[in-house]
Amino acid sequence: MTVGEKSSAVSKLAFASEQIVLQNVPVRVKRQAALCILDTVGCMVAGTSTAEAELLFRCEAGSQSASQVVVPGTAQVLDLYAALRVNGYLGDVLELNDLIGGHASIGTVTAALALAQMQASSGAALLEAVVRGIEITTRVYSAVYEKLKRYTEVGIVPVGIPSSIGAAAAASRLLELNHVQTCHAMAIAGGMAGWCPAEVIFGNGGTMKPLLFGAQPATVAVKAAFDARCGMTGPLQLLDSKLGYFNTVSVGGSLDTTLDHEWALASPRRKLHACCGYIHSPVDALVQLGLQIAKVYRDSTVQVYVAPYVADVVSKKGTPNSPNDARFHLQYCLAVVMQGEDVIRPEHIIGVEYPLQDSAIIEAMNRVTVVADPQLDHYHQCKVILTRADGQRFTHVLDGPRGSDKAPLSDDEVVSKFLSLTKPILGSERAAEVVAAVTDLETLPDVGELARLVAAPTC
Repeated sequence: MTVGEKSSAVSKLAFASEQIVLQNVPVRVKRQAALCILDTVGCMVAGTSTAEAELLFRCEAGSQSASQVVVPGTAQVLDLYAALRVNGYLGDVLELNDLIGGHASIGTVTAALALAQMQASSGAALLEAVVRGIEITTRVYSAVYEKLKRYTEVGIVPVGIPSSIGAAAAASRLLELNHVQTCHAMAIAGGMAGWCPAEVIFGNGGTMKPLLFGAQPATVAVKAAFDARCGMTGPLQLLDSKLGYFNTVSVGGSLDTTLDHEWALASPRRKLHACCGYIHSPVDALVQLGLQIAKVYRDSTVQVYVAPYVADVVSKKGTPNSPNDARFHLQYCLAVVMQGEDVIRPEHIIGVEYPLQDSAIIEAMNRVTVVADPQLDHYHQCKVILTRADGQRFTHVLDGPRGSDKAPLSDDEVVSKFLSLTKPILGSERAAEVVAAVTDLETLPDVGELARLVAAPTC
């Protein structure tokens, strides 16, 4: 590498990743990393119940090889790359995977779990790889997010490239790459990453959207790590050159060169609602406002104020045209709350055609107005004003929904979420065994044992 390449953001990130050694990681951070694995696997298992899952299995039919990787929640095994695509898709399809570093866990856990299974890695190696992947993803994502350009300007959602680079850091650890190889693995992964078109995610994206946040990053990350081990080189200044990612998606975005930061995993952001994270704060604000006024929504109008870039993409016209559209439809999710619900559950989304047969849902959607408020600059912020038919107005301001770093889910709540998602598929006994195995992940000699537990029982 040249002098310039050695000082590039990718090189600094690779160095930072290599400093993360499990025995030096705080106990709380290790615990949260294990919960990220548990939470992500739970999302994968629950995702198998969707119609999209059936479609994906048809797409990957016939994918067989000597290296077989388990698809959680099923009796199926696939070759490495097919498993990366399927598992990443399943873990994202319900929009329940966490929001640490954007969506760091879905790419990192998908890549690390499959590769660790194939390599017969220990639980400790898997845990260290996951910590590295999530922390590196978060550093890249944080470099741009506060100064992000509007989606209507660049059309790129800042998840694919950070997640691919972070997942490559995790894969590099499991393949025991040296520093130069790790740099190139991360650079190659960033170069091969999908650009996450905003239209696919927030617009009419068909059924492919869940490929973008987990499946694509995990797949390119593992491939990049193998390529770098064989001598392939990548664009080491991909992030910070004048043509790079930072300048493309943000105004003045840059990596914190000190690399001295709080652990991202110490302030986890997890999802309670089965919808886009941009919608969680308005949902919770309306729920909390409803509790103040005894849930009297009938004949009331609702104005919800959100950051302009949020309004750009989740304020929709008309009714949801698909489950994926429903997950990103602010007015629809608020209409569900106005029917008395306090959580957006998977069934509100998977079976969206049934709620839409209820005239009360349609009528409630028409009473919601979304306002782009330039005084708000984060998706965790919102203001909701409810006006009754008699003119009485009630206002609630929220700076962080349930599951955010302002109101984090407890460890027990994360475990409860996992059990609720997986018991219908794995059964209560097997689901509890998975929790125990992940809780004691550092002592697990072979990740293959965890893979066995997350597979659907055969009898």
